[in-house]
Amino acid sequence: MRRSLAAFFVSLVCLIPLHGQDTIPTEVSTACTWSETIGQKLDSLTRLPLMQRTQLGLYVYDLTADKPLFAHHIHQQLRPASCQKLVTAISALKVLGSDFCFRTTLDYTGTIADSVLTGDIWISGSFDPLFSRSDLNGFVKKLTDAGIRRVEGHIHFDRSLCDTVKAGWGWCWDDDNPPLTPLLLNGKATFETTWLDALTRAGITRPNDYTYGRKPSDATCLTTVSHTIDQVLLPMMKKSDNLCAEALFMRLAAYSGTPYAGRQEAVGEINSVYAEAGVDEKAYEIADGSGLSLYNYTTPHCLVSLLRLAWQNPQLRRHLVPSLPVAATDGTLSKRMKGTKADGNVKAKTGTVTGVSTLAGYLTAPNGHTLCFAILNQGLYHTADGRRFQDAVCTALTAP
Repeated sequence: MRRSLAAFFVSLVCLIPLHGQDTIPTEVSTACTWSETIGQKLDSLTRLPLMQRTQLGLYVYDLTADKPLFAHHIHQQLRPASCQKLVTAISALKVLGSDFCFRTTLDYTGTIADSVLTGDIWISGSFDPLFSRSDLNGFVKKLTDAGIRRVEGHIHFDRSLCDTVKAGWGWCWDDDNPPLTPLLLNGKATFETTWLDALTRAGITRPNDYTYGRKPSDATCLTTVSHTIDQVLLPMMKKSDNLCAEALFMRLAAYSGTPYAGRQEAVGEINSVYAEAGVDEKAYEIADGSGLSLYNYTTPHCLVSLLRLAWQNPQLRRHLVPSLPVAATDGTLSKRMKGTKADGNVKAKTGTVTGVSTLAGYLTAPNGHTLCFAILNQGLYHTADGRRFQDAVCTALTAP
């Protein structure tokens, strides 16, 4: 008992300032091994004055030993902010598969003769957030390569992949919300009009208007533009791109096979992944794929359960971990934890909305064990306080 108390007090000797009067211990006592002192160190962090006026959920799980390492309010239901993207990413990799691709197609019906298409053009949206102006120009070239100089028919856009709601459930009107349409061009909802203009510039005579509908089964495909799930995961996780997250969320919805699928279908697919991770549906609320919504709720236990599921599945792990920001290296963690043992070690998703700061991911402990963790700070007047607390936790977990 004396040795344990001594280690606890020694661990509080070296401090760094937090906002106001709060301080964070940064050194671990050398009187005990890392595994013996880390619980005390983390416990001391949870007792900081900051926690008297804010909410905290903290869960650290030893994946190598397959057992919890530290738990504090792990079933507290809190807002995940952009850590919701972890839920979306893991679910997409599990349900859609690591070889999934977004495929936007250009089709036609009818016949081509003497440079005239007597029939219709169909473009089917895949909710591809990476579809670019260059890709659209490639579509135009395929028409000219096919000898088409005039369209005597109609131009149709197939948006049946997902529903046509304008905003996610619980999104704020004054946020920079991403467009929710399966027909995206450079991340914006300008596909249809830009397509008509591009046809005109290419010298293709076409109708002056367009319609929406479902592509017929007998349409002939001229070309397809594809982007892999890995290409979408990188900006989604490294840069916390909301559009990429909503795109994957809607592809989860579409996986149900229901035309014009929406949030309800996406949640159904994510629920199945949570169930496999051993999490009850009553523990969380899924409002969107990005974490923008005020209605998302999760717990540290929920996030850690999904991180554990992903780690135990080699295929999921190979595609998820490289997409995560790396401490002091890239993405939203590029400026954090520099010069500490967490530098280059921690691979985690960040989350920030007003009053909320979150961090969840993986790291390697000094004993060589792989850990996963979830830290949810809420009720913060300064979100920087949450980030500094999370950095201190990660530094403690990576320090010998």
